[in-house]
Amino acid sequence: MYLPDTYLQHPIWLTIDVERVEDANFGITPKKELAIDYPAILDKWDELTLRYGFRSTAFVLGSFARRFPHAVQNLHQKGHEIASHGYDHQLVYQKPFEVWKKETALAKKILEDIIEAPVLGYRSPSWSLPFEKRYYEALVEMGFVYSSSYFPFKTYMYGNTIDKKHPFVIATPSGEITEIPIPKCFIPFSGGFYMRMLPLFITKRLFRCVTNQKIKPIIYTHPYELLPNLLSRFLSQVRLDKAYVLTFANTGESIKRFELILQEYAKGKV
Repeated sequence: MYLPDTYLQHPIWLTIDVERVEDANFGITPKKELAIDYPAILDKWDELTLRYGFRSTAFVLGSFARRFPHAVQNLHQKGHEIASHGYDHQLVYQKPFEVWKKETALAKKILEDIIEAPVLGYRSPSWSLPFEKRYYEALVEMGFVYSSSYFPFKTYMYGNTIDKKHPFVIATPSGEITEIPIPKCFIPFSGGFYMRMLPLFITKRLFRCVTNQKIKPIIYTHPYELLPNLLSRFLSQVRLDKAYVLTFANTGESIKRFELILQEYAKGKV
């Protein structure tokens, strides 16, 4: 079983899905490109993690890497693992299988050309990789050795009904690959909407819940979640499906909560 160093070396695995807000699958359509300084946000992420002695895994979209190659290279040089988030953020199960394969291989090459090192990990956009062997076999053939695409909670868009708690190996005709599922304790809690909207005392209890079960906690976030008041700052510049308003609510809260959680894990209090 292969597990990345950023997973093995820390009491909590920090991950960030590096994409633009325009890439998200939640009904936001900018009227023009939003003036968001993504390299500066990633610098802030680096500063936060370093403050508590952590390095993270950055799952980077190929399309993002083409726009901001120096930001990706900078993360790599500062000790963060660079992994793939696919080429764009279209849901995997909405693409023809061969198209997905071609685009995923392209995204991997873009990242490897930038950092001049192998890219070993993959996370599908919005956890949308079908839990089917042919997809994992294709990842093995591309040179991936692990995936973090399994979300053990079924939603209208993504997720699985079986609660996989620990990393597990998937054997394919082309070789083995490790899948690292996102943990839950009754409900998901460690990133995205869940991290921002749940009361802090509940979030802390849920982190303790998985830790007490000897499950590695995993944080996941996105660059735009680290911006305070995203909606109010850019609402006039976007068309937003009202059904997804809460998806972008309370941004900026993530970075405060991450800091509190990292403090506790860094001090061994959890």
